[in-house]
Amino acid sequence: MLLMVVVGAIITRLRQPLIVGSMLVGILAGPSGLRWVTSTDEVHLLSQLGLTLLLFVVGLKLDVNLIRSMGPVALAAGIVQIIVTLIGGYLISKGLGFGSLSSIYIAAAVTCSSTIIAIKLLSDRREADSLHGRIAIGILIVQDLLVVVAMIVLSGMAANGSQGVGKQILMLAGKGFGLLLGLAFLTRFIIPWLLGRMAHSQELLVLFAITWAILVASISGMLGFSIEVGALLAGVTLASTTYRDAIGSRLVSLRDFLLLFFFIELGTRINLHTWGQQIWASILLSIFVLTIKPLAILSVMGFMGYRRRTSLFSSITLAQISEFSLILAAMGLQLKHISPDIVGLITLVGLITVGLSTYMAVFGNVLYAKLSPYLRFFERKVPHAEEHSSSEHSGVLPPEVILFGIGRYGSAIGYDLLKAGRKVLGVDFDAYAVRRWNKRGWNAWYGDAEDPEFPGTLPLSSAKWVVSSIRNGEINAALTSSLRNHGFTGMVALTAQGSAEAQVLKKTGAEVVFYPFRDAADRAAEILEQTEQHEARIRMDKLIANLSDHYIVCGYGRMGQQIVKDLRKEGVPLVVIEFNPEQVPKLAEGVIPYIEGRASEDEVLLKAGVKRARGIVAVTATDEENVFIVLSAKSLNPKLYIVARSILEENEGKLRRAGADRVMSPYVLGGHRIAAAVLQSPSIDFCDLVVHDRDRNVQIINMPITADSPCTGQTLEKCNLWLKTGAFILAVTREGEMQIGPGPDFVPLSGDELVVMGTPIQLENATKLLQKKES
Repeated sequence: MLLMVVVGAIITRLRQPLIVGSMLVGILAGPSGLRWVTSTDEVHLLSQLGLTLLLFVVGLKLDVNLIRSMGPVALAAGIVQIIVTLIGGYLISKGLGFGSLSSIYIAAAVTCSSTIIAIKLLSDRREADSLHGRIAIGILIVQDLLVVVAMIVLSGMAANGSQGVGKQILMLAGKGFGLLLGLAFLTRFIIPWLLGRMAHSQELLVLFAITWAILVASISGMLGFSIEVGALLAGVTLASTTYRDAIGSRLVSLRDFLLLFFFIELGTRINLHTWGQQIWASILLSIFVLTIKPLAILSVMGFMGYRRRTSLFSSITLAQISEFSLILAAMGLQLKHISPDIVGLITLVGLITVGLSTYMAVFGNVLYAKLSPYLRFFERKVPHAEEHSSSEHSGVLPPEVILFGIGRYGSAIGYDLLKAGRKVLGVDFDAYAVRRWNKRGWNAWYGDAEDPEFPGTLPLSSAKWVVSSIRNGEINAALTSSLRNHGFTGMVALTAQGSAEAQVLKKTGAEVVFYPFRDAADRAAEILEQTEQHEARIRMDKLIANLSDHYIVCGYGRMGQQIVKDLRKEGVPLVVIEFNPEQVPKLAEGVIPYIEGRASEDEVLLKAGVKRARGIVAVTATDEENVFIVLSAKSLNPKLYIVARSILEENEGKLRRAGADRVMSPYVLGGHRIAAAVLQSPSIDFCDLVVHDRDRNVQIINMPITADSPCTGQTLEKCNLWLKTGAFILAVTREGEMQIGPGPDFVPLSGDELVVMGTPIQLENATKLLQKKES
């Protein structure tokens, strides 16, 4: 384990997959190396568990529907490559002096490509969904299915070696058919139901998957097949379910841990001393795997109309031998078909090809740039599988925007541009993405952003923008350079993964750089903010709709803010109407019920509940606006008590004629107050004390005198309001005129209003005293 950690750290620094480190550790820790481990039952058990999980996870990826989606190219390229490498591998092995059966095993070993390595390389480069990635995966599935057949045949041969060939085949076919039929029944009727129950707990789902893999592997072994075949079939039964990705992702780490013991056990059977004799054979076979296998795939894909870049990237992804090769070798050793030396040779070829093919894939762009001129031989003049003919392009309108990359992110950009009325031409080297766009009625061409000659074929003269949604800095930099070389003078927008990459792209001449994840995060935050504001507006509208007997304050300037502050302090219900967008955030921040709009408009007043209101305070910025507010409000609710501000003294009459009950000019009032402060300072102090100092708890209110009030027709002395309640009568209003300080002989009449000062309790008692006479 310690050795694996050390070797694994070195291997990953060298950009190699951990499987290479596992193979090295198995050899180094075995009898031929440091002799830390010898073949034991414990190691064998862990090895079998690791192998079972490996094949089970591989089986999870073998969705047969994927083969159909790949079309004929995966099947044709896969079969041709298998035939070429089988024949070539066999002839080379025979030429090296190996026996016929050993040569067959070697040829079969060099035929297979590593599913684990290929998928890991494609995932790391974010190319699993690209055209060459899907073709490579399709070819891998074809290879894996043929390997399964070979493993079933070998398993049958091991179980029935003493019987006749015909009987062997019949018994093998019968058992295999029964196993497949049983698994098909379970997959169709039982497994989906079971998974649905298990999926409520992720831990239980994973535990069920491991148990299912071991169970089917054990049944396969009992029927005479290998446990490897059973584990693979167990994975296939779950490959079409919606839970396969969740199961596979959780089993990867456990698989990699247990698989270490498979390579340790394999290492115990390898004699390093024979590698010196096998080095030339391994080099020759490795060259064959690294060159002939890709050339076979290149030839088939070129013949079928694929571009040389797609063909090259698909082929170098598969330029190694598989973990299945080692499994086949281990089975052959168990069956005594081959010697440990052959197993060692296959392992050495695996180490060489996995290591070199990884570098080929990592530096694929560099390799393509070097080999591109020589690969024209493998490409048709018109690669019809990926490009539209010129006749199909002839009807395309000149685009305003050329969009490179029409996957999920690019399609979202294209959709918004088309929705805005822009003419967009999509470009992608994924033929399936191009086909999807064209099916929607959008224009799309097949093209490679890395091909320096391709921009010259585009209608650049009409384009104002070239946008790239490709999240690869090297490709975007090369695209910008190619565009400028072909005379494009418009603007370029590129996509970056981070700020450092964005700085590099801006130096290439890009006017705009997108940050997909940051932009998405900003948009998500904006949506949350908008949703929160929308919900707050709905709640506020409901609150306003339920208000009655409230006041409407029109205008939230300095005076309006003070009015609202005082009314809220007294607990008076209110609604503010404000048109100025600079003031609206203050209202929202203060959680003050408000309507955004002009208070002179009937619709806005109705939203504020003018028909249910007690009064209106009009303190907007202009007298003209206040006049319109008073007219509109009075026409909607004639009973309203309206207080309006007049900036100019000459407009006070207009506001009263419009319907205002009280008109106040802040400048006139302010002037009077300043003069009074100079001439009558004590009285001003008293007024401030009563009106503004709420800590004193003194109020002044109007109390109406009704016909049935006990004080009606009685003198104030006889009514004795002050002695009975403590409230003090300051003035009496009669027919619009106010009499200050009425004497004890004054007789209140029905319709008069007493101006009374006192504490809230005193005023409450005075109000009760002035109510109807007791019966």
